[in-house]
Amino acid sequence: MTQQDRHLFEESLALMRNNLSEPLQAGELAAYLGITPKKLERLFRRFTGELPARFYRTLRLEQARALLHDSGLGIDEIGQRCGFSSASHFSRCFRDFCGHSPRQERKLRELHIPLRNNLSGAFEQELFGVERGL
Repeated sequence: MTQQDRHLFEESLALMRNNLSEPLQAGELAAYLGITPKKLERLFRRFTGELPARFYRTLRLEQARALLHDSGLGIDEIGQRCGFSSASHFSRCFRDFCGHSPRQERKLRELHIPLRNNLSGAFEQELFGVERGL
């Protein structure tokens, strides 16, 4: 792993993070970096163990999850802001990523915040799978 490889990888991450709403194709990322798509794939496999497109989708879904928790935006709007072409595509990808729908994610968050402070430790651990203080 060279310093240049690390720099290229960090640059690709910055490009991805700055283009969540309109995701770049792997070829576009590679062109911006002045490398071949194959070199981009090798970098991502080395640093993340994943292909660039899969890693990019994960970034977009993590951003969507944060918006579900921290904003009052509608689910359709969140999907669009995170680069998904339709609400159904966003919901399907989110379900694959989290194991439940975006709507359920928002409901879990709403239930979790007020209840967490009032539950006994054993019941909280059973319900949420966490121990107090973690």
